[in-house]
Amino acid sequence: MSSSGSRGGFVLFLVLVMVSVTASFLFSLYYLTTRNFKRTEDFRDYTVAYHAAVSAVKIALYFLRNDNNGFDGVGDEWASPFYYNYRGISVSVRVEDECGKLNVNKLVNNRWHAIAERLFENLGLNPDLADSIRDWVDRDDEVFENGAESFYYGGLGYRPSNAPMKSVYELLYVKGIGEKVFKKLKRYLTVYGDKVNVNSAPKEVLLALSPNMNEDAVDSIIENRPIKNLGKLKELPGFDEELYFEIRPLITEKCNYFRIEATASYGDTTATVEAFTDRHRVLEWKVVQ
Repeated sequence: MSSSGSRGGFVLFLVLVMVSVTASFLFSLYYLTTRNFKRTEDFRDYTVAYHAAVSAVKIALYFLRNDNNGFDGVGDEWASPFYYNYRGISVSVRVEDECGKLNVNKLVNNRWHAIAERLFENLGLNPDLADSIRDWVDRDDEVFENGAESFYYGGLGYRPSNAPMKSVYELLYVKGIGEKVFKKLKRYLTVYGDKVNVNSAPKEVLLALSPNMNEDAVDSIIENRPIKNLGKLKELPGFDEELYFEIRPLITEKCNYFRIEATASYGDTTATVEAFTDRHRVLEWKVVQ
């Protein structure tokens, strides 16, 4: 009886082990199957969201292509964020013109270089950043004042382009500009456009246009946007003809370059696309993580 009981106990133990192993296997199989299904579902949802964001960029381009009111910036239909929802796909689109910013490729010119120095001071940053940017985009390998050329960057494993920047993200390679500084500068710097658009430039950029620019003149511009005729600036508080004619070669009331940010959500996923465009085509784009 003792031997038979021992065998029965062993068999029962073996059965319990087998049941436990089988249950663990089935649970693991269920977990992996549902996880893979969730991944497949997420990939499908992200694909839908991504293509919706890309389509939103095309819609924004349609608005820009048909905008012919003679000015760009505050007051334009595209200047306000817009949203729409279609069959569970939520999309938001923001458009801003790039001419409200300072084009870093112009810093090889002494006047624009001085504007950049004043801008960085207005932002609480080191004005020497203007020297570093100038050295990056100029065509020689001679260090400009407090800038940097190949000798400095060689220690980092790369060389300055010594050519105009093709993307504002290239600033991340420039001496003194890390992620934190770049995030602060991105709103104010660009690689597109020529003159500064008074209808979209932030206060810090407008103040930097001349050492003679004052708070009253800048506030007058901002309060009276959209400026459809630059000659009207002479009539605004804080302005006189001398200041107007000083900054007149630097400013415009329109622009042909834009930044479009489109975000689309579907299911539990979201996709964001950032595109830099002119009025007809995408010049540069990236998926924002």
